Amino acid sequence: MKLTANVLKVGALGVAMALVAAASAQAEVGKAVVKAVRGTASYTDGGSGWENLKVGKILKPGAKVKTEANSQVDLFLDQNGPVVRVTEGTTLGLDKLNFEATGADTVIETQLDLTSGRILGNVKKMAAASTYKVKTLVGVAGIRGTQYDISANGLTRVYQGSVVLSLNGQTGTQVVNTGEQFNPAGGNNNVTIIPPQQLIDGQNQMPTGNGGPGPGPGGPSGGPNGPAPSPGNSQNQPGSPSGGPDPGLPVNKPNDYGQQNGNSNNERL
Repeated sequence: MKLTANVLKVGALGVAMALVAAASAQAEVGKAVVKAVRGTASYTDGGSGWENLKVGKILKPGAKVKTEANSQVDLFLDQNGPVVRVTEGTTLGLDKLNFEATGADTVIETQLDLTSGRILGNVKKMAAASTYKVKTLVGVAGIRGTQYDISANGLTRVYQGSVVLSLNGQTGTQVVNTGEQFNPAGGNNNVTIIPPQQLIDGQNQMPTGNGGPGPGPGGPSGGPNGPAPSPGNSQNQPGSPSGGPDPGLPVNKPNDYGQQNGNSNNERL
């Protein structure tokens, strides 16, 4: 009888420990912190109308971000990213931002809904069970430890890593690797090498690991948002096609991402 009682106690202890472990491993809901705003941007949390978006705002899954012309926003997703740059004329939904600590790794589930415009993302290496997806008008892009540039019309550029595309109405997938671009209107030759200048322009626009200062609005040369600005000068000015300050925007202070007119701001990192 004593042996049976001991076995029951050990079994009960094991069940209790398993329940504690399961509870501690439950998925948590992440967030997006607004790290930088340039120009005019707004957000909605799904339960209200559009409101002005400011640095420091915390956005939860279900929220949407919208940028106007000559505007952009950097979102810090922490373990779910870490960072996404929302370029001008873009509407982006934050569908899912889940994460789960499973010991040595953190498994994430990130899903973004790009209904218009263009985003750039800098995604760190993820656990094998993680998923990071960007929905567009033509399909879904699966991201794996990648620097990506995706437009709502499906145009996809990869500056580092790879993207796996699942297109609406088609079987199979399309892989886009480092230095390649996918154009859904390209017919049989829809994956091509990114032209050198476009590659440089795109890499210069990539957000940093925590979001923050970077080149101003615009797309790579020939991209969906028009010609890209040059990298600018040592004062982190947005730049212009000629290489100097953008004549259409106020000159920024050194290392300052916001405009001096008070309509833009950023969090210093």
